[in-house]
Amino acid sequence: MQHDDLLMIISSAPGNFQRRNLIRKTWAFERAFRPRWTTVFLVGQTRDEAVSVTLLKEDKAHKDLARASYYDHYWNQTRKIQMGFEWAVTYCNFSFLLKLDDDVFVHIPRVLSFLSAPNTPKKKLYAGNHYTNNVPFRGGKWKVTYEEYNQTRYPDFCPGFGYILSHDVVSTFVETFSSFPFFRLDDVYVGMLADRNGISVTNNNGFEVGHPRGFVCVPTNYTLVRHDVGEECQMKMFKTLVFSD
Repeated sequence: MQHDDLLMIISSAPGNFQRRNLIRKTWAFERAFRPRWTTVFLVGQTRDEAVSVTLLKEDKAHKDLARASYYDHYWNQTRKIQMGFEWAVTYCNFSFLLKLDDDVFVHIPRVLSFLSAPNTPKKKLYAGNHYTNNVPFRGGKWKVTYEEYNQTRYPDFCPGFGYILSHDVVSTFVETFSSFPFFRLDDVYVGMLADRNGISVTNNNGFEVGHPRGFVCVPTNYTLVRHDVGEECQMKMFKTLVFSD
């Protein structure tokens, strides 16, 4: 089995063909003969027959889709995370896992550099944009009832657009799934798993929630993963990366 320094699993809706193709052509493109990373898209089932047929063709062409057995839905993101982690530890040989959404830009050379740095833990690593002391919303889109969660604060977590886990952490989380209550908010759920297993968050400012002022569609000197990057912006950021090599 091939060993990858970095396994990137990307949550993607079934119909997001264009996003996936753009990622394949830009930052996830494997320019080296023996790349140090592998990219896989996590995709659920769909009731749209035309989309389902196209997905089969896409997987045959690229062989980079991990398909879930459930139907894709916004509130099934936690199930997608569980499926992705279980699939990773069962079928892949990797040192680190980078979980992503499909609306991000990733500076892979910097991610690999961060992971190989002497001061980066090689075990018990849970790294990203550190969210702390977050209060549950009791109304609106992300409403959480007291029956679902009765504490006043969430444990520390990283937003789901991008975070890194060492292999041992992914394995530990998978072992915890069966004995830990399901929670709809996938990024908070991962934080709960970390809290249960005594794993703390390593903050990294390179996980950018949005575009910093003055750096719209341009990587900063710290960018590892940037959230909320549209298709046109994705290409601009990739070209900046290529021409800076």
